[in-house]
Amino acid sequence: MTLLYYLHEVAMRLHIVAGSCGLVLFWIPLFTHKGNLNHKRFGRYFARIMYTIGLSGLVITSLDLLFPLAMHARGIELSATRALEASREIRDFALFLLSLSLLVLLSTRQGWLSILGRGDRAALRRPLHLALCAALIVAGFGLLANGLATSSILFLLFGTFEIFTALGALRYATKTELRPKEWWTEHLGGLIASGIAAYTAFFVFGGLNFMNTLFGDSLEGFSIFLWIAPGLVGGGFIAQQTRKYRRHFESPEH
Repeated sequence: MTLLYYLHEVAMRLHIVAGSCGLVLFWIPLFTHKGNLNHKRFGRYFARIMYTIGLSGLVITSLDLLFPLAMHARGIELSATRALEASREIRDFALFLLSLSLLVLLSTRQGWLSILGRGDRAALRRPLHLALCAALIVAGFGLLANGLATSSILFLLFGTFEIFTALGALRYATKTELRPKEWWTEHLGGLIASGIAAYTAFFVFGGLNFMNTLFGDSLEGFSIFLWIAPGLVGGGFIAQQTRKYRRHFESPEH
């Protein structure tokens, strides 16, 4: 168990460092000219960082789900009642972080493989990618059930978002025909969705504590808005950019 605890600690530190880098790198390919060297280079950096975030997140949350007290209350004596409560709380947030980690991995792969293959979607139909889609759907439904049980708006919203994201990825991979250059909008949407997951994790697990040190209790009651803001803003941006590029690519002049 000691070895697993140290594995958890190493994965946590790697996750934090990679997450901090990802929050910054997200904006560079977004605002550099599409197709130029810097956009491609920093896009690759961002994808690698997001894979690191997703995989380290899976390690952390798997250990949290299996051994919640050993990972977070090591050496602390708890009553039976408090131990059950603590285990439930840790597992609730571990499930949420697990689903976000799957969302990061799937969205990053979807966006990256779409631009690499362009019209060729064979890589998106391989077992690993299909398994990621299935895993995110299962995690999304688990999050929905947890949200209903705990009355958590955050879990309900993200459970729904994750299910639709996975179903959308499956639809794109398997549908008969693509729109003109649809691989481009799929690339854009996938990597922005990956950034949404990263920023949500930041606000839920670290950002709010940091903001509380700056603003005290003035943000109390508004935390839910901080948690869902990345999804609302990012989702709106994906929809706006998708419509923009579809009109551009489907115009007679293009």
